[in-house]
Amino acid sequence: MTGWRNRRIGNDVTTQAASSRVHVQDDFVPARTRWHKRWTMVSRPAIALGALAWAMAALMPHADVLLYAHYASLALHSPALHLLPKEYPGPSIGLFLLPKLLPLPYVMSFSVLAELALFSLLVSSDGLPGLPGWNRRVVVYFALGTLAVLVARYDIVPAIAGFLAVERARSGRWGRSWVWAVFGGLLKLFPLLLLPGFLIAERRATGRWALRRVAATVAVFAATATAQILHSSGSLSTPFSYEFHRGFEIESLPSSLSLLASPLHVHWIYAFGAIETVGPLHGLIGVSLDVLVLTALGSIWWLAARGRLRIEAVSLAVLSVAVLGDKAFSAQYLIWLIPLWAYWELRRGWLIAACLTTVVFPFLYFEANFIGPDHYVPTAVAGLRNIVLLVSTLWWLREQLAATRSAASISDSLSTIGPRATRATRARRVPALFGAPRATRRKRKARLGPSAEP
Repeated sequence: MTGWRNRRIGNDVTTQAASSRVHVQDDFVPARTRWHKRWTMVSRPAIALGALAWAMAALMPHADVLLYAHYASLALHSPALHLLPKEYPGPSIGLFLLPKLLPLPYVMSFSVLAELALFSLLVSSDGLPGLPGWNRRVVVYFALGTLAVLVARYDIVPAIAGFLAVERARSGRWGRSWVWAVFGGLLKLFPLLLLPGFLIAERRATGRWALRRVAATVAVFAATATAQILHSSGSLSTPFSYEFHRGFEIESLPSSLSLLASPLHVHWIYAFGAIETVGPLHGLIGVSLDVLVLTALGSIWWLAARGRLRIEAVSLAVLSVAVLGDKAFSAQYLIWLIPLWAYWELRRGWLIAACLTTVVFPFLYFEANFIGPDHYVPTAVAGLRNIVLLVSTLWWLREQLAATRSAASISDSLSTIGPRATRATRARRVPALFGAPRATRRKRKARLGPSAEP
């Protein structure tokens, strides 16, 4: 997938010439014309998606947005910024304060800013010219899986940062990729999981470790942590304590495993702002899943170090592990994955997972008491969603590994032909004669004729 903008296929002179003409033509297209083309490509689906998301958000309770408003109000009390969010990183308060600048009610102001963020993702992304249909696939996935939360959660901003980090890494702009990942990590921690993949990919591309970027990242977070400790004592550790002590949210994979392990002994409680599943094997499931997550992350980075996965595949695999292995799997977590899903053609498994996410939230989530005892039905449907997402992602990963293996074998076959091989030998894809035993060379020479001479 890397190199879409300057891709070459084999040694096809016609392909190279056509590609060169395309690039020359693009260079002479005025910037205003290029932006107009981008806008016309995405304006209608983006407006339709924004209108649907806004309508859905208007019908839903505004619990999360009101929580953001509460944190913004607390931050403005004297002394300013003394009270910071307890479940989000401290710098996220900057996003919560932005809607206060608009002369509108907080909920409406937040929706307007979220709509602008969504439009910026669809219109100004560098991936649009090189990935035909990317924006349409994003719209489809968003419409099926995240309408209820798209403009009612702030996840769209760190998701954009994560996507732009991957885009910059795909084009080899490593410094900017780290900047975007660090910016997203200051708002929500998940973009930081992209950095080891970037570090490995840059090492493979340049032959050296980017230790200065690592040092700069550590310095940024150290400075942020120091300022937060000095200005708001105790706020630095509260997000980690919040995550450590919370239970298995009803839509998460651990919740699904709890239901499967002991369906007759589970019950549900409301805690940490969500419905949680409690079962007798809670501790065992939690520890086992933590071990599996660490093993999966290590395996993905090991495959990346061996060149078995491209940078966008590494990033999506890492975020998929983080989402599936977390104690919570709310609908807004799909916002993290969808921009990376859209690098590939629409996949049936991901489409089904997106649809089941909307079935669970908002529909079954609020109607649970009317369709069955406790919350068996929404937990079971969420479990089905998790299974579909897990299986489809594993199948996708298998395809990526097979594709890189096939590309590597073809590259090795072409490289063994040698620069002096004739056109007839290239057409037959005959292995190089250099280094073969003398008897084998005689047999091949007799079979292929004079064209086999090096």
